[in-house]
Amino acid sequence: MAYEQNGRGEIASKILHCHLIKEGYQVFVEDGSQGPIDMVAVDLENGTVRYFDVKCQSRRKDGSTINRTLKERQRALEIRGGIAIELAYVDTETYEVRIPKRRKTYANQEEYMKKFA
Repeated sequence: MAYEQNGRGEIASKILHCHLIKEGYQVFVEDGSQGPIDMVAVDLENGTVRYFDVKCQSRRKDGSTINRTLKERQRALEIRGGIAIELAYVDTETYEVRIPKRRKTYANQEEYMKKFA
């Protein structure tokens, strides 16, 4: 039971951490307090900063993948901080990392900002 609740998430976080290091990023992780951002990756050569929320890849019975969305407080943070939080899906059995491109980010979008004004 403990593995299913916490272990898979910890493993997913470590796999993503290693993946980002291999891509040349310096990686900073959360302190374990269930914050809105799990990891910050910085490319020191070009100054790129990326913010990640790590998710274990889940599948339906038919094998199709389940995708998640950002929580309301994460969207609010994107707006207030002017950042984009990326969802990183990690398969803890195959060690595959998938970071899909987002069609829409909430940072600096006026109609969405009115909701949090």
